[in-house]
Amino acid sequence: MANVDSAGIATAFALFFALFAWWVLLRVRLELTTDMIVMVNPWGTQRLPWSQVRAVTLGNWGAQFHTTDGFTYTAYALSDLAGGTRQDDRFAEVKRVSDAQLRGGQPL
Repeated sequence: MANVDSAGIATAFALFFALFAWWVLLRVRLELTTDMIVMVNPWGTQRLPWSQVRAVTLGNWGAQFHTTDGFTYTAYALSDLAGGTRQDDRFAEVKRVSDAQLRGGQPL
C-alpha cells in the first residue's frame, strides 16, 4: 500500500511539472500580423495594434514593445527559455518586421 501512495505522489508531481513546463516554456508565442501584435505569455494574451507601438527593443525577458501611452509589453516568446535558436537571431527578425511596420510598410 505504501508503494501505491508513493507512485501516486510521484505521478501527480510529474504531471504538475509537465503542465508547468508546457505553461511556461511551450505555450508562449509571438504573432506579428499586418495590423496587430499577439503576445501569448504564461499568464495571459495581449493584443496590441501596431498603431499604438512606438518602438521595439530587446529586454532581459524578451522583445519589449513600447507604446505611445508609455506602457511596455514584453513578449516572453523571445526569451532565452523559449525556442531552439538564439534570442539575438529571433529578435533580429522581429526587429526587421517591426521597423518596416512602424515606417508604414507592409513587411508581412
